[in-house]
Amino acid sequence: MKLKKSFLVKRKVTAGFTAVIFFTALLFSCASTELSVPVPGQGAVKTRNIYAEYFTLGDSYYKLEDYKKAAEYYELAMKKKEQYWAAYYKLAKCYVFTSEWDNALPMYKKILERDPENASLKASLAYIYSMQGNFKHSIAVYEELLQAQPHNQEYLENYLAVLIADNKKFEKKNAVKFTTAYDTLKTEYPENKNLQTFEDKYKELMNIVEEESEEGEEEAAASEEAASESATSTTD
Repeated sequence: MKLKKSFLVKRKVTAGFTAVIFFTALLFSCASTELSVPVPGQGAVKTRNIYAEYFTLGDSYYKLEDYKKAAEYYELAMKKKEQYWAAYYKLAKCYVFTSEWDNALPMYKKILERDPENASLKASLAYIYSMQGNFKHSIAVYEELLQAQPHNQEYLENYLAVLIADNKKFEKKNAVKFTTAYDTLKTEYPENKNLQTFEDKYKELMNIVEEESEEGEEEAAASEEAASESATSTTD
């Protein structure tokens, strides 16, 4: 009944009030459409929100271990100044997980320049060097880490692994470094499961070094003998 009564009252409204109703309806109609003149700063806010969403999406894919997809969103997220370095670091980690060493290396170097005392970053850099086959640089970084933390189990293991990574370049100076680090690991962590592996590999490499040394001595002796015979025949 109230609805009908209200309807009857509206039928008796004046022309002026009708105009007001029409104007109000017009306002509501305009509110549902885009304004011809944008609100100042509105576009910038929308843009910032979009790049924040990119970062969130990157994190979601990162947690799912879809590092390729995560990298795409982190690259987009870097366009927002406030989250540039956070996205940059996450992108660098994605490159490590996808074994894109040439992309990861310069990024980790750049991050380390901003935080030169960060041991975790240095360890990551040493790892990247080793995966590239750049054992010289990897060894140097691990030695720097071990100077600061000489009993760090992870650093000792990785250092030993890099020292023996390239069979052809296992020299006596590296053998001395190896035995020193190995003794430290064995003393500090006698239950370490990799001790036997390191010991076996060391013996194997030392045999190779000794064999090469013996071959070199034999070749040198043979060369001297040949030279001596040549000199004798020339004199005769």
